[in-house]
Amino acid sequence: MRDYLYIWHDPEQQFLVVSGIEFKDFLPSLTSQGGIVLVDHQSETADYDTNSSLNFVPASKLSELATENIYSWGNFVWADYAGAKFPSINNEEVAELLFFAHKAKPLHRIALPNLSNRFLCYAHDDGWYLQLYYTSWDHIDRLIVETIPTLGASSISGLKQGTDGFWLRGGKVHKEEKTHDVDKVLNRRL
Repeated sequence: MRDYLYIWHDPEQQFLVVSGIEFKDFLPSLTSQGGIVLVDHQSETADYDTNSSLNFVPASKLSELATENIYSWGNFVWADYAGAKFPSINNEEVAELLFFAHKAKPLHRIALPNLSNRFLCYAHDDGWYLQLYYTSWDHIDRLIVETIPTLGASSISGLKQGTDGFWLRGGKVHKEEKTHDVDKVLNRRL
């Protein structure tokens, strides 16, 4: 994680906007099952799935992926998957993933049945801008506890309700506006 964090939540659309969390911060949440399917990336670690024509990284290789210069890729779009091997993805799910990579929002749904995914992630300049869709708040709660222990219970409650955005730096939490324009917030705060 960077030395700051900006975060807000849209409970209706089930996504977070975050600046300050890098892909490597997700590893504890991702290495326990399956892996990730890569939709927009430049990874050399990824394996190729001939059925979907998409790349994927099993959980056993996620640490290796995290050592790549993900920031230099620009966009990095992925979804997690459950299971010991990469699932068979149907054409509709491929279309959902490609739409998500293009528009940074789901076409119809966040949860893709064959993936049994918890997240759809659209990141730009790893650590700078992250839009994270989730299937259940429990997954976000676990992610926050693992990556942002300084947020605190009252801030997590406010985040869950979607009433405020938050800025964290130097162990202090401040309320902040909710915006996709993270540059505006970072220019004011850094």
